[in-house]
Amino acid sequence: MPDYHLHLVFATGLATLGVSLILHCFFMFMALRAQIAFRTWFPAAKGAGLVVPSMLLPAALLVISSFLQIGIWAVVLWMVGRFEQVADVVYFSGTTFTTLGTGKHVLLPPYCVLEPMEATNGILAAGLNTAILFAIISSVARRHSDYDDFFR
Repeated sequence: MPDYHLHLVFATGLATLGVSLILHCFFMFMALRAQIAFRTWFPAAKGAGLVVPSMLLPAALLVISSFLQIGIWAVVLWMVGRFEQVADVVYFSGTTFTTLGTGKHVLLPPYCVLEPMEATNGILAAGLNTAILFAIISSVARRHSDYDDFFR
């Protein structure tokens, strides 16, 4: 196989990774904005009435972002892989993105370079999701330093 073909596959993977992370950054921004909006719209909320809704919408947005990224990778892998059904490529993409990696499907060279790229994307997205959700809960807790009153 010519070297330029490997370069093209690698460039495709980097482009897909870039698009996925840009999409994820947009959803991270939306998650933070949703939490700020919730606090603005419901300033008297406290306890579970504050924590649960202010975490659920951002978490839902981050899950949607992950599903969209899995879909983006699935489209790219469908174009280059030898998958018989769409369900197979979505399953492969989901297990790779989440680093579950069942091994049910394997990409052949030179396309196998895309697999660790998607896994890297998924690991990074999971880390960013954790950071955003931690920042949100920290922000909520900082605004209510009296924990006894917070949970009433």
